[in-house]
Amino acid sequence: MEERLSKLVLIMEEKKKNNYNKKVLINLIILIAIVLYFYLMNYLTEKILFAKIISIGILFISIIIFEISYNKDKGTIAIYGIEVLILSISTLISFNIIQRFNITFQKYAIFLCIAYLIYYVLKILIIYTNEKRNYLKSFSDIQEIVKSEPMRKEAHKRNKWISEFTRLSRKNVIK
Repeated sequence: MEERLSKLVLIMEEKKKNNYNKKVLINLIILIAIVLYFYLMNYLTEKILFAKIISIGILFISIIIFEISYNKDKGTIAIYGIEVLILSISTLISFNIIQRFNITFQKYAIFLCIAYLIYYVLKILIIYTNEKRNYLKSFSDIQEIVKSEPMRKEAHKRNKWISEFTRLSRKNVIK
């Protein structure tokens, strides 16, 4: 019986560990896909119409992601939808920004690529640290111990002690 329980605990630990590894891996794959997208867009700058069609296609993909997240009622999928929406909007307005500020598309694409790189690296680090903290908290019994012990009113006892002390000190001062 104890062996089965220990095996079950080990299986649960592995599932939790794989859960945060899976989240980090998904965000890493998305980051690589975005970098490849901007690499592809560098070659499509001469064909502006084709680049705009791809951007509109990505916009439709973000709408589909929003619908999926609405149906499943998942916030994480909605966040991915927002990220894809920002990617498509930044690509659609890129041609206007290039003309207005008189820069090349390569510079703009590099800027966006670096911005997405910084965003996803920070996101991966935050996800990793939060999931690791939750994983390590699952081993701690402190939460259960604290919940099972009744709360003491230390402040109330301290206030009684202070009032008693001041009462006694006043009696000594009066004498």
